[in-house]
Amino acid sequence: MKKFYSINPDKLEADYQYRFSKEDIVNKFEVLRNNPFQDRLFRVFSSHDDGRFSFEDLLDLCSAMCPECPLEVKAAWAFKVFDLDDDNQISAKDICQIIDRLTWTGNNRSNFLDRESKAKIAEIILEETKLDSSGSIGLSEFKIMMSRIPEFSSSFYFKL
Repeated sequence: MKKFYSINPDKLEADYQYRFSKEDIVNKFEVLRNNPFQDRLFRVFSSHDDGRFSFEDLLDLCSAMCPECPLEVKAAWAFKVFDLDDDNQISAKDICQIIDRLTWTGNNRSNFLDRESKAKIAEIILEETKLDSSGSIGLSEFKIMMSRIPEFSSSFYFKL
């Protein structure tokens, strides 16, 4: 609360529910600055879908990213972050875009994978995780997958 309050004490004293801009939040909480999913975190955790955060929004984010967060809750939030087109499915297209976000470092595209490699990775992931025949991963499938990955809770984590 102290760190959030320090963004602009006058605004919070006037309105406890004040919603700070993404820039204000990122400037105060550096762990978000270089996160490849920064835009998604703000979209998913902004309770008014305005890309701005109230203190409660930041608490939701911190709770989801906390190591003590129950796996099922953490997986549900992660699913929303990774469902890049907001269609309630993680498709091959989403997986390819996730790979882009994880391999692209600024203007340096040397680690960037070509379209065919990304498509092959997405195909393998979808084939290996085929729990139904939809061709994509739904929330319940995603939760099952994450429960089978011991490192998930410790990797979908950050500390403010």
